[in-house]
Amino acid sequence: MKRSVGFLLAIAGCGGMLFDFGGTIIAPAIPYFESLKLFTQDEISRLTAAVVLTAAVAGLVAGWFAEKLGRKKTMLLASALAAFACLPICCCGGNFWLFYSGRALQGIAAGLIGVVVPMYLAESLPAADRGKGAGVFQLMDTVGILFCSLVGLLVVKVVGAADSATVSAAAKQIAWQAVFWSSAVPAVIFFLGVLCLEESPVWLEKVQRFGKFGRFGKSSDAATSQISQTSQTFQTSQTLFQRKYIIPFVLAVVILACNQATGINSMQYYALKMFQDAGLSNAAANVGFTAFTAVMLAMTALACAFVDRKGRKFLLKLGTAGIIVSLCAAGAVFVAVNAGALAKGPVAGWCVVAAVLVYIASFSIGPGVVVWLALSELMPDRIRANGMAIAMFINMMVAFLIADRMLALVEKFGYAPVLFGFAAATVIYFITAAFFLPETKGKTLAEIEACFAKKE
Repeated sequence: MKRSVGFLLAIAGCGGMLFDFGGTIIAPAIPYFESLKLFTQDEISRLTAAVVLTAAVAGLVAGWFAEKLGRKKTMLLASALAAFACLPICCCGGNFWLFYSGRALQGIAAGLIGVVVPMYLAESLPAADRGKGAGVFQLMDTVGILFCSLVGLLVVKVVGAADSATVSAAAKQIAWQAVFWSSAVPAVIFFLGVLCLEESPVWLEKVQRFGKFGRFGKSSDAATSQISQTSQTFQTSQTLFQRKYIIPFVLAVVILACNQATGINSMQYYALKMFQDAGLSNAAANVGFTAFTAVMLAMTALACAFVDRKGRKFLLKLGTAGIIVSLCAAGAVFVAVNAGALAKGPVAGWCVVAAVLVYIASFSIGPGVVVWLALSELMPDRIRANGMAIAMFINMMVAFLIADRMLALVEKFGYAPVLFGFAAATVIYFITAAFFLPETKGKTLAEIEACFAKKE
């Protein structure tokens, strides 16, 4: 049994690696875009945010695909789209809309993965290992982001920095294309891994009970065991908006929206650029960005070890408190630079890097892992597919609006007000986690649902 659980965690967790990879891989390419004047600042913002927008739309229909095709086939579809997406991007020849179409495919893949992989893990793992499942998903997510930063470092070392006068325009063109070709690697790994997985036992049980798409599989002992934990019959007449489902649904939506309002996606996409704008060179900013992703990976691994020991509420409160402090510190550096109290340069740049490292450490130890548990555990079994899809749509739309407008807001107001705004949103996150979120550590999905049913 331990071997099968470990295999499931290893392969399904690769979906986490792919989830944020498509969005973050643009970060090391942006300096080359700016150097070549390939796209305007507004176009760069839209290409960056395209992944988030299409992920939001795809996430909205991901539940439908997961119910009709099954969890496994939906994951296979997502990985195939992610692998194909690098073709229009790398062969676009500088054409904005062809590039945009490739980014859109990356977003569709991310939207499907963000809903279906946590759903698959929640349905296939026993209660004692569900926290590990969410942790592995986020851990592999950070592995993918770290890989993005290492790609950037390697390209700078082999081809040259984007701000180097000795690097030709042709070499810089090759550099950003090489960055995006790397996005095919995690997609292929995930596709091959999913081929070796079994279908979700919960989905197979639903197929048997309702006689829909029964050709995809039959009930199994694992399915019977999982269904006995939920101890509820599936009734299609029950909807998301019945009173007993409102509280967990609203909590999941608030947590997911606040998770993005911390600015996490925009920090991943624009941290390297922010380090440069604070005074670091392109090469030094890449080092800072690699440190950013390495800290994310290390702290996510630590969170995986504690999520089923310390509980969800403790880690969320700890993480959100650290985010508030670090964002205020980073904003204060930019205030000092704008006021002339601190010169723009390496000192200011590394001060911003230090604050951002505390930020990503705090996010990773708390919201980075726990958010996936909030998404999969809070939703009652009968509404999980549709509820997760709607909640993920709201989550990704918040991320899109922030990523799409961040450069424009920074250009108009500067970094400090934007960072202080993220901190203010995180205060709401802290209050929600501290006073409204129930502790779900060690509880079965049925016990969590029963907790909310008592509040009717």
